[in-house]
Amino acid sequence: MTIRGILTGSAVIALLALQPLSANATPASAANEAPNWAPSNIGAADWACGSEPDSNGPGGTDVKKPIWLRTGPRASCGDASGYTLQKGTRLGGWCYAYNESGNKWFYVSVGGAAPYGWIYEGNVTADSSSINMPCQS
Repeated sequence: MTIRGILTGSAVIALLALQPLSANATPASAANEAPNWAPSNIGAADWACGSEPDSNGPGGTDVKKPIWLRTGPRASCGDASGYTLQKGTRLGGWCYAYNESGNKWFYVSVGGAAPYGWIYEGNVTADSSSINMPCQS
């Protein structure tokens, strides 16, 4: 190995040693500590079957397939609408919430009136992004 090769290699090692740890690096002592951030679905367990939030924000969406509204933001909750909503039914959006699985659900009304209930994000059209108010009880 030449002197130039040794000096170049030494310079690279010296530069790397001076670089700060990357933002993704985790010190060994912090490996078992709780994260210092809140996941997007924090508090989701508060929304159970029978939940009716007070929030009423802007937005709306259409039903993508025949389905009924649910009494809470999870597939296991019962029928809140009392009948099957047909594809294309316009829903007025009140708010959104994430359930304990991290799935996004919308609390909606049919045409601005009863019935009210929850519908999974995958069952409505893409314009559901206009429903931008988080649900509050």
